[in-house]
Amino acid sequence: MTLKQRGINLDISHLKAVFFFALARIPMPRTWRKVFIRAAGVQLTGKKYFIARDVQFDSMHPQNITIHNDAHIASGVRMLTHRLDTSNPDREDIHFIEGHITIGEHAFIGSGTIITGEITIGRSAIIGAGSVVTKSVGDYEIWAGNPAKFIKRRP
Repeated sequence: MTLKQRGINLDISHLKAVFFFALARIPMPRTWRKVFIRAAGVQLTGKKYFIARDVQFDSMHPQNITIHNDAHIASGVRMLTHRLDTSNPDREDIHFIEGHITIGEHAFIGSGTIITGEITIGRSAIIGAGSVVTKSVGDYEIWAGNPAKFIKRRP
């Protein structure tokens, strides 16, 4: 049985993303990490970021993740740009919906957060640790919980 028959699609861009994300998890100065994350396909705008060593990006569609200037992403955060299509009537086959994740300027994503789907996290927004973000977050808003819910607006 070939890899294609087993449902394994070896796409060069996916392998490239997996390789560079693996390099980004090696202990190194944080200023170097963005080089490997950008090489994997994540869109980084600006020059200043804090991205912890063990942040996990979706290697299937890394080009669908955009992180703007001065965003802070704590350890253990997972960003998934695809999710299961539950509206598909064909129960014999699994289909995924591709989304985009955008992290705004000066946003803070707490440790252990999972971000999935078509999500925009606004400018200066704060996501509490351990949250599961399934809805977009506005500018200057604080969200937390599983699923993440609006807490309050920042001053």
